[in-house]
Amino acid sequence: MTTMQKLTLKSLADLAYDRLDGAILSGELAPGAQVSEAELAIRLGISRGPLREALSRLEGRKLVKRIRQQGVVIIDLTDREIHDILQMREVMEGFACRLAAQNMTDAQLKDLDDCIETRILAHANTPARSDLHYRIAENCGNEYLRDLLCLDLYYRLRLYRARTGQIPDHYEGAIEEHRQIVRALQQRDADLAESLMRRHVARARERLDLDLLRKPQ
Repeated sequence: MTTMQKLTLKSLADLAYDRLDGAILSGELAPGAQVSEAELAIRLGISRGPLREALSRLEGRKLVKRIRQQGVVIIDLTDREIHDILQMREVMEGFACRLAAQNMTDAQLKDLDDCIETRILAHANTPARSDLHYRIAENCGNEYLRDLLCLDLYYRLRLYRARTGQIPDHYEGAIEEHRQIVRALQQRDADLAESLMRRHVARARERLDLDLLRKPQ
């Protein structure tokens, strides 16, 4: 067990949150799975206090749901929920990309290259602050748009990206699209950056729609 190793450091609630978040993203805690607080406390080697604090944060991100006297259920996004999230992101992230081309510093734009390398090394398990989508939204210069994209919407969408990121064609295509977006941003071509980001998110939605058509009725 790599993600959910026992915790011995001081900030147990923060570390428990990170371990559980990583386990959900990697699929170690599978969508729809139900697990008791007692089991999680044993697996992480911590008491119920910091565990419950971590679970409250995850519940606030809508990644888990706590059911009285039954334990914790890992959220499983429906296809419709994912479709709706991708529709929102197509517009919002496109505009965030436009603003980022105008507002990010040269140093911030240069650092975007590292996001791509981190994604290649970590595959679907990219930490939030090393994620290209997160970094662009975080530094777009509009705090309301940043909060919309970097909080609940981002964390819920990672579940979908972790699932589809395991498909080689999807992963390799996404990496190349990321490179094109970064080049447009570094050239401060706001029109192209917005267009590429919208197309990138639209393709993810189109893949989802195609997967739905292929599903047996």
